[in-house]
Amino acid sequence: MRQFIHQLRVASVFLFVGLLQAGLVAASGFGVFQHGGRATGQVGAFTARGSEPSALSYNPAAITQLPGLQLETGLDFSNSNNHYDTTSGTFTAKHIIDFPPELYLTWKAKESPIALGFGVDSPFWSKVNWFPALFPNRLLKRQFELALFEAHPVVAWDLGEGWSVGGGLRYIYGNEVQGDNRLVAVHLGGLPTTTVEIERQADTNVNGLSWDAAVHYGQPTWGWGLVYRGDATVKGTGSLDYTPRDIAVPGLEPLVRDAFPSGHARQSFDIPREVRTGVWAAPYPELRVELDVAWQSWSSLRDTRVTYNPDPVGEGGTVVTPRDWKDTYNVRLGVEGNITEAFLIYGGISREPSPVPAHNLLPDFPRGDAMVYAAGASYDFPKISLDLGFSWHQHDNNKTAIPEPGNPGVTGTYRANDKVWAASGRWRF
Repeated sequence: MRQFIHQLRVASVFLFVGLLQAGLVAASGFGVFQHGGRATGQVGAFTARGSEPSALSYNPAAITQLPGLQLETGLDFSNSNNHYDTTSGTFTAKHIIDFPPELYLTWKAKESPIALGFGVDSPFWSKVNWFPALFPNRLLKRQFELALFEAHPVVAWDLGEGWSVGGGLRYIYGNEVQGDNRLVAVHLGGLPTTTVEIERQADTNVNGLSWDAAVHYGQPTWGWGLVYRGDATVKGTGSLDYTPRDIAVPGLEPLVRDAFPSGHARQSFDIPREVRTGVWAAPYPELRVELDVAWQSWSSLRDTRVTYNPDPVGEGGTVVTPRDWKDTYNVRLGVEGNITEAFLIYGGISREPSPVPAHNLLPDFPRGDAMVYAAGASYDFPKISLDLGFSWHQHDNNKTAIPEPGNPGVTGTYRANDKVWAASGRWRF
C-alpha cells in the first residue's frame, strides 16, 4: 500500500509538469467549459470525478455515483473586457456582464443500476460588441453574440466493479446576433449621390440537436472518465434592422431610412464535436488531483453565413464569412483538499488557446490564447453544500493579419481578459 501511495504522489507531480508543457499546445475555443462553483474553481477539471450533479455536463456516466435524489443549481457572473490597439489609438468594446444559469437533477434508486438525470446549462456563451462610431474594423464585423442553453436528459448504467456508462440527448437553443457596418452610395429624391454608412444587424433565435456518450471508472483513490459530445448545427430565422448613421445632407436621412427597411435574416453556427478524458488520483486521503485533456473539431467550422431579406446593400442576399479555424486541444489541472471534513478549498490552472488563425482574425472572435487561473471553496452541511468558484482568464495579445478597411497595410492587436464568479448550491434529498 505504501508503494502504491508513493506511485500516486509521483504521478501527481508528472501531471503538474505535463500541464506546464501543455502551454505550448493549441487548445479550446469559445465554449463554456466551467459549470458550477466547485468545478469552476478547478478550471472545469471534473471529467474523471463527476462527484456531484454537474456530472451531467462533465461526465454523464458518473451520475451512477449519486444515490437518491440530488439537485444542483447555480449562477455565473461573467465580466469580460475587449480592446483593440492600432496606430490611431485604443478602441474598447461594450462592457458586457452576463449571468448564465445552470440546473442539474439526478436520481438513482438504492438497489438499481440505472441512474437518470436532467440538466440545463449554457455550453456556448460568447459576446462582443464594439462601439461603432470610430472603431476602424466596423466594416469587417462590429458585433457577434451567441448565447446558447442546453437541455440535456441523461440515462446512465452501473456495470459494477467501478464501471459505468451513460449518455443523452442535447437540445441546444438560444440567440445569435451578427452586426456590421456598410458604406453604400445612394441617390435619392433628386439629391446628389452620397455615400452613407449603414449599421446592419441580424438577431435570430436558433436551435439544434445533438447527443453525448460517456464511460466512467471509479475507485476510492483514483478514477478515469471519457466523454464524446457530438457536433451540432444551430440555425434559425429572426429580425433584420438597418440603421443609417451620421448623415450630414439635409433631408436625406428619412429617405435613407425608407430605402433600408427592416426585414428578416437567417443564420447558422456549427458547434464542434468534442472528445474529453480525465484522470484523478488521491496522493493523500485529504487531497485530490485531476488532469483533463479535451479535443474539439473547430476545423469543421469552414464559414458562417447570414441571409438578409431584403438586401438593399446589394451583396447578393447571403453573406459568407470564411473561418477556416483549427482543431484545438486543451489541458486543465484541478486540485482540491479538505481543511476539515466539511470545508474544502480548491484551485486550478489551464491553457485555453484560441482556434482562430491570424489570417482570419476578425473583431467578432478577437480573443487570443488564454491562461486560466481558478480558486474557490465549498462547505458541506448534512443535506446541503454551498460552492463558490472564481476564475481569471488572461488572454494573450492577438495580432490580426487583416488590414483595416480604408487603411492599407495597417493592422492592429486585440487584447482581452475575463473574470468569472460561480456560485451554486447542492441538495441531497
